[in-house]
Amino acid sequence: MNERGRLDVLLALYRAAQAVRADLVAILIGGALLVSLPGLAARWLAPEGGYGADVATLVTTLRAVLAMLYLALVSWGVVARLTGRALAPRAFVQEGLRRAQPGLKVALLVGAAVVMGLTLRLFAVHGTGEGFALQTLLMIAGLWALGALMPAVPAAVVERLGPVAALRRAAALTQGNRDRTLILGLILGLALAPSAVLLATLPGPHPLLFAAFELIAWSGAAILPAVVYAGLRSGEAA
Repeated sequence: MNERGRLDVLLALYRAAQAVRADLVAILIGGALLVSLPGLAARWLAPEGGYGADVATLVTTLRAVLAMLYLALVSWGVVARLTGRALAPRAFVQEGLRRAQPGLKVALLVGAAVVMGLTLRLFAVHGTGEGFALQTLLMIAGLWALGALMPAVPAAVVERLGPVAALRRAAALTQGNRDRTLILGLILGLALAPSAVLLATLPGPHPLLFAAFELIAWSGAAILPAVVYAGLRSGEAA
């Protein structure tokens, strides 16, 4: 935070990079167990996605739950470091798993909202005024949520809040800084976009590349909100 209580975007990015460097071993262990290995197993067991519809839905849901558990785990460890209690890799993972339940609930709620938004988008008829209005409304809602609710998972994990209370807490923390949190979220998305496009255009399956990208993407989605939460909370206490 700067002297006016505004979130410093460059400082947040710097602290996120510091967290990656300081806790890289723990992040890699947690990411391998909860993101990379499940993804590799799913792709190697059915390289062409050759599951039945029911099994495919179950696999996708299980992978999503594990990834969201990873978000909560990393949130705990990163906030602990930023508040002066750096954890060794083993404690980072063990404590993160023990503390993860509230954050997992929030992440699942947010994930369900995203799925609902994507489902509604299917009803937008291209080339019509109604379709354009619906897509615009969904985009505005998504950008608002990104700016207002970014620190919801770390807030739930650290303060042991239920999903609704965590969302309210996140909205209160980001008040006056939602432009900054939105900028940070967009920076993360733009940083990931070229790799996502490249992977989408590569011919043939590349499970290791996909696993690496998913680990980086989920790590960014965990670390940046934790940094934002720690910064906003420290500014609140100042």
